[in-house]
Amino acid sequence: MKYKHLFFDLDDTFWDVRSNQEAAQRELFDLFGMADRFPDFETYYGTFREINQKLWTEYRDGIVGRETLRNQRFVRLLAAAGVDDERQAMEMSNEYLRISPTFSTLMPHSREVLEYLHGKGYPMSLITNGFNEVQFRKVECSGLKKYFQRITTSEFAGIGKPNPGIFEYAMRKAGVHAGECIMVGDDVYTDIYGSSTVGMPSVFVNPSGTEHDQRPLHEVRSLLELMDIF
Repeated sequence: MKYKHLFFDLDDTFWDVRSNQEAAQRELFDLFGMADRFPDFETYYGTFREINQKLWTEYRDGIVGRETLRNQRFVRLLAAAGVDDERQAMEMSNEYLRISPTFSTLMPHSREVLEYLHGKGYPMSLITNGFNEVQFRKVECSGLKKYFQRITTSEFAGIGKPNPGIFEYAMRKAGVHAGECIMVGDDVYTDIYGSSTVGMPSVFVNPSGTEHDQRPLHEVRSLLELMDIF
C-alpha cells in the first residue's frame, strides 16, 4: 500500500449535502407551515442556504461558536420573512438537526470506491467540520460506518479545518506522520490548503473543474479516479 492511512472529508466528498439538505428542508417547509411565510419552497430554501453558508464560514473562521451557528440559522430565516419567533426557530433547528443526517444520498461512486479501498486493506478515517451528533448519524444512516476506523470532528478536536490542529489531532489518533498518509476532499481551502499546512499530501476531488491556486498531489474529477491512485 502507498500510504499507512487515508483521511477523507465527509460532506460533499461522500455525503451529498445539497440533495440531503434540500430533502430535509422540504420536510421542515411542510411541517412548520412555511408556505404561509414564503412565496414558495425555492425562495425559502435559497434564503436558508445563503444564511447557512455565511454562518458556516464564520464558524470555520472562528467568528461565531457552535450554539450561534445552530440557533441563528432559523432565527435569521424567519426574520427574512418578517417573523420574530425564537421559540419556533428553536423548534425548527432541533427538528432539522434530528432529521437531516437521516437522509443518505451519496456522491456518485462513493460506495464503489470505498469498497475497493476497504478491500485493499487501507485504514481509513474521516476528518470533518461539524457537530458530533450530526456527523456520526450521517455516517451511520448512510451505511458508511464500516469503512472508517475513526471520525475526527471539529468538535472532538476543538478546532476545525483548515486549522493545522485538526489534522495533527487526526494523525496522532491514527498513529501516523504526514508523509505516511494523504487527505482526500472536495474543498480546496479546508481540505487541500488545510492538509498542506502540516505537510500532508492531498487529493482534490474537483468534479466541476474549479480553478484554484493550491498544489494537491493529485486532482480528480470523479471518485472513481481514486482507484487508479491507490
